[in-house]
Amino acid sequence: MADIEEKNARFDGFDGTTLFYRTFIPEKERFRVVVSHGLGEHSGRYTNVVGTLCPMGASLWIHDHRGHGQSQGKRGHVNDFGEYVQDLKTLIEMARIDETDRLPLLLLGHSMGGLIALSFARQYPQHVDGLIVSSPLLGVPKPPPPVLSAIARIMSIIWPTLSLDNKLDPTLISHDGAEVRAYTQSELVHSRISARWFARCMSEIEITGGLPDAIKAPILMQIAGDDHLVSTPAALAYFDALTVADKTLCHYENLYHEIYNEQLSDRERVLEDLRQWVADRYL
Repeated sequence: MADIEEKNARFDGFDGTTLFYRTFIPEKERFRVVVSHGLGEHSGRYTNVVGTLCPMGASLWIHDHRGHGQSQGKRGHVNDFGEYVQDLKTLIEMARIDETDRLPLLLLGHSMGGLIALSFARQYPQHVDGLIVSSPLLGVPKPPPPVLSAIARIMSIIWPTLSLDNKLDPTLISHDGAEVRAYTQSELVHSRISARWFARCMSEIEITGGLPDAIKAPILMQIAGDDHLVSTPAALAYFDALTVADKTLCHYENLYHEIYNEQLSDRERVLEDLRQWVADRYL
């Protein structure tokens, strides 16, 4: 990472919300990758992905979602899940704006960012040449009781910004203690969701999760097998239902949720699978 220059800037989201983003541009650019991060985290936590793809000739564009990291917005709140998708569309258009020759553009999403990426790809297939999703949020291991879900949906209408703890256990993101400490000690990580976020996210899971045939781009799904934060069975069922011809599944049975930030030997295997999939198709 020392020889890869990071540049930071800001852009206006679809409604004028100021969003922070990072770019990593190699000396010889061969393809472009836009990254969509997970709930409560930020764009600075993808150094392992950058370190894998940038030397291959990838330029990377990674923004902090609204309400996350260094971007504006109430922590963990959106009025509609589509706000994430439209912000992502703006960044993708920025990533393409200075092209003289059209380079392949890949979209990589992790966890909630995986749901955002899948939602974007089903709505704007013409903008995506390849899709990579890591531990996507297509369900939760222990859905809340129906009564609590109903209350949350009611609150999303009468008090949409009501802030709740997301109940995420940081020790279950990775087996690497250093990664867990970095996560818990970061001022840019938060543990909040709003009532509206909950209602809109659950609706998006139903919509996007129910339309696997809308995915047209080659897709790599990298799934944590010992995931306590999102539903592995839901992700595997979604993969099975995909109708696109070029689909690849990597299922890591004993890994926790953040497969790109797992213990070194496991992380290297996951990143090598990512590197090889990209090399086979875009180099």
